[in-house]
Amino acid sequence: MRKRLSVPEVQQCYYVTGDVDFVLVVTVATMDEYEALARKLFYENTNVKVFRSLVALDLVKVGLGVDLSRVKSTQVR
Repeated sequence: MRKRLSVPEVQQCYYVTGDVDFVLVVTVATMDEYEALARKLFYENTNVKVFRSLVALDLVKVGLGVDLSRVKSTQVR
């Protein structure tokens, strides 16, 4: 799996709980590029039974930083 995802279009990959197993964040310039990427990553992979795509229409907010100064430290004794 990791080898297949080591392409520059895959920006992030999360292993998650719920209705899906993985969430990928990919960046491509056109829908034709997305179709080629989906074919390569999903259609040609016999381990993938179903996949769903969500297309971002606009960038609303991006932020990955965490302000650790606001997190209280707890120690287990």
